[in-house]
Order: sequence, then structure tokens, then C-alpha cells
Amino acid sequence: MNKKILISFFACFCVLAICMCAGCISTPNSGDGTINITDSFGRVVSIPDNPDKIAVSGSGSMRYFVYLDVDLDRVVAVDYSDSALNIYPEDPRPYMLANPEILNISEIGASRSVVDGEKLLTSGADVLFIAASSEASIESANEIQEKTGIPVVLFYTGDFVTQKEKVCDSLEMLAMILHKQDRYQELISYFTSVENDLTSRVANVSASDARAYVGGISYRGEHGLDGTNPNYLPFKLLNVNNVASEMLDVAQSEYAQVAKEQILAWDPDTIFVGLGTINAAGGGAIYELQTDPSYKTLAAAKTGEVYTVNPDISAGANYETQLVNAYYIGKILYPEQFADIDLAIIADEIYNNVVGGDVYQKLNEHMNGLSYQKVDLSTI
Repeated sequence: MNKKILISFFACFCVLAICMCAGCISTPNSGDGTINITDSFGRVVSIPDNPDKIAVSGSGSMRYFVYLDVDLDRVVAVDYSDSALNIYPEDPRPYMLANPEILNISEIGASRSVVDGEKLLTSGADVLFIAASSEASIESANEIQEKTGIPVVLFYTGDFVTQKEKVCDSLEMLAMILHKQDRYQELISYFTSVENDLTSRVANVSASDARAYVGGISYRGEHGLDGTNPNYLPFKLLNVNNVASEMLDVAQSEYAQVAKEQILAWDPDTIFVGLGTINAAGGGAIYELQTDPSYKTLAAAKTGEVYTVNPDISAGANYETQLVNAYYIGKILYPEQFADIDLAIIADEIYNNVVGGDVYQKLNEHMNGLSYQKVDLSTI
């Protein structure tokens, strides 16, 4: 089968499979314009079909609505973290950088993931959507719904690597409620086509050919070189030997903290540094590599094979940045297979297809111009 047929088949299969999961079942109610849905955590909720006004709460909660190209005029309240009360110059979230008008929408609470009942009622929202990662949010959702009379729908947000089916399920549910099914299928097909392009370029490459480590990964804050991701998506797509993959049994599969001694023992050939680290306490991964005598003994430090990538975890996983990072890493590790790639062009192609605007240059500016560079390891 050719590539287009495979992509179409995968998209159709994914839609069929996840429509059988919680979050994709709807039953029209008799004549009142509402539907019954089962949300991502098994709650059955009666809501208006294709609601005109919606409120959104939770860390990174506007991301999926941007992915689905929902008209922002329909959004009457957003989470504190997505509001004008949370502007910061190093913001790495593509969905916010491509859609700054989100900042004009009123906040729903005084802090992240907090819902003020009065503000919710004043907003005139027909439905409140709450981003959640576990069943711990069920009690709060039920309480808000009972107190305000506004239906609350929980949708899952999580790691696209280890919880892909749950993420697709969540997106599908939102698309069904908001009548964005065509956009959902377009999005899934696009993600698949990009992944296929990346994996096909390294189809004949052995993982043993590239031993790499990624440090400076953000998780509930910024971290130094000791912050890594055992499931780092770019490495998986490119068949890179992630030296930290042996830590897959850690509680958080998208983040692990590693002892310095372990990094030295792994002694990776190439190190990539997530630029969220520039805001870490103690100076972050780049400063550590420049000043710590132990790290200077690493093979990657001796050969200068240390490079920056943009932070892909901020208020959750920014899948589109993970894909852009993969193209850059491909250019570094497999220059022949990625010789035709102009990173700025492919990056904004991805950002436009996923979040609806150019982000590459803005994100570089937010990273102090350090995006996708070889790190100068001179002592400072």
C-alpha cells in the first residue's frame, strides 16, 4: 500500500476504535437540543449539542480547542494559566503564541485550575470543560456542576507517547460535542503523516548508531541536566538509543530525575538540552555543562556534541514542538537522511497545521535566541 492509503487507513481505524471508548458516545435527548455524553472519566453528562458558549479550565486546557480550530469567539472564560494574568516573556506554549487573542478572554478563577462559581455563571457559558489527568478531578467536577447548574465535561490531557489512545479519545469527544469531526480527522491524519515521514527517513538506521540523552526537561517547574524523559518522543520516532530508557518504570513516564553519577556512567555520545532549563534554579543544564568539572568528562562534552531543543513540556505536552524537535535531532544525528529539511520551514508548516500560525521565530525569541544551536561549552 502506498503512503496516502496507509495514512487514511490509520486515521479511519483510530476514529473507529476510539469511538467505542468512553467520551465518544452521544445520545440525542428528545427535542430539547441536548445530547448525553460519557466524558473521559466515565461521567454521563447532558449538554447542549454544539454549545455556543463554552468555558475551559485546567492547566494547558486551551491547547486541544486550538488543535480543533474551535472559534475563539465561542470561548467565554479560560483558565487563569491561559489568561492575561499569566503572561511571562519565556512562554513556550505554541497554542498561546499562535493565538494571542486568547489573552483577551476573561479568566475563570484566581489561580491555575481553580473555578470561581460566580465568574462561571457571569460568563454565560453553556458548558464547562475541565482538563484532567486522573479520576481525582471527578469530585470537583460534580460539585461545580451541582452548585452552578452548568454541565461539566472532563477531558483527558496527558502524554501522547504512552497514552495516545486516551488523548485521541479526548480529542474525538471534544470534536463530536463541538461539531469539529472533520478537523479532528484532518489533525490525526496530519500527525500520522509527519510521524511517517520521520520514521521512514531512519528506517534503515540501527538504534545502536546513536546513543543520546536529553536533559533540562521541564516537569512541574524547570530542571537542570538531571531532568530527563525516558520516553522522549523524538528519540522514539528516530530510533535513537535513549540512554535513559532503562528508567521506564519510574512513576512519571514523561519525566525522571537522574543522579549525576548515572549520567556520567551512561556517558552519552550526544546530549540535547531542553531550553526550559534556562529558568532553572542554579543556572540550569547549560550552565552545569559549562562549569561542572564532572560533566566536562562526558564524551559529548569533550567532542562538543551538545545541542539545544525547544521545551516541549509546558502546561502539558506540546506535541507539535516534539515533532519539530525530532526534525532538528534528525538533522544532527542523521544529516544525510535530513539534508533536504529547512528547519524553519518545516517548523512553521507544523505549527500552522496544528495551532494555526507561525511560531518558530517567536519561540526562538522567547528562548533568548538559543533555539536549535550547538552549545558553547566554554567556561563562563
